[in-house]
Amino acid sequence: MNTKPIHRIELKANAKASMRNAPGIYLVSLVVLVLTSAPTLVIRFSSVGRAILNARTVDEMLYAYQELMGLGATLFLASLLLNIFLSLVNAGYTLYTLRVSRGEDTGGISTLFACFQQFWRFVAATILMELFTFLWSLLLVIPGIIAAYSYSQTIFIMLDHPEMSAMEAIRESKQLMRGYKMDYFVLELSFIGWSLLVPLTMGILHIWLLPYMNVTYANFYNALVDWKPSSTPFEDQPQDDQWWNN
Repeated sequence: MNTKPIHRIELKANAKASMRNAPGIYLVSLVVLVLTSAPTLVIRFSSVGRAILNARTVDEMLYAYQELMGLGATLFLASLLLNIFLSLVNAGYTLYTLRVSRGEDTGGISTLFACFQQFWRFVAATILMELFTFLWSLLLVIPGIIAAYSYSQTIFIMLDHPEMSAMEAIRESKQLMRGYKMDYFVLELSFIGWSLLVPLTMGILHIWLLPYMNVTYANFYNALVDWKPSSTPFEDQPQDDQWWNN
C-alpha cells in the first residue's frame, strides 16, 4: 500500500505555532483537566474514600470497602452518566483543538459542550469503539491496541462530517489509518518524556502538555485527509438530534 509520509516533527512544530496564536487554549485545557479529575477528587475526599485511604488495619479497610460496595447500583449509574458526560466534553475538546490546528475561531469554552447537540451520535460512537476494542482485546492485547489505533480518527471524522453516522465514521477511520498505525504509535510514544515530567511539576505541566498533544493529533488527522484552509469546518449542526438515523 502506498502511503504519504507523515512528518512527526513538523506536526509537533505546527502544533506549538498554533497554540501561540490561541492563548485561550490553556484556560480551556484547565477546565477539561478539572472536569476529568473531579470524580477522583470526589472519591478521595468522600467519607468512604477517606476511610479507605486512612485505614490502619485490614479490618478497617474491609469495612470501608463493604460500605463502598453497598452503594452498588448508585455508583454504577453515577459512573455511567459521568462517563457519558466526559466523553462528550472530550469530543468538544477535540473540536476545540481541531479548530486551533486550522487557525479557526475556536468558540471558547462553550465549544466543550458543542457535541451535546448531537448527544446520541457521539455516545453511540464512544460505546461502539470501546465495544469493538474490547472484543478484539479478547483475542490478545495486540489486536486490541491495533483496533484502538484503527478507530482513533473517528471523532475527528464525525466533527468534519455531521451527516455521517457513528458506524460510518468508524469505518472511515479504519480506512484512513491503513498504513499509518505505526506512525501514530511513534507519535504517541514521542510524548512519553513530557508525560514523565508531569508528576514532577505537581500536574501543572499538564496544562501545557494536554493541548500540545491534542493539537498535534489534530494535525495528524489534517495530514491524513489532506485538509486545506478552504475546507468547510464543523458547525454545531444539526440542531435536531435525529439519533434514530445514526
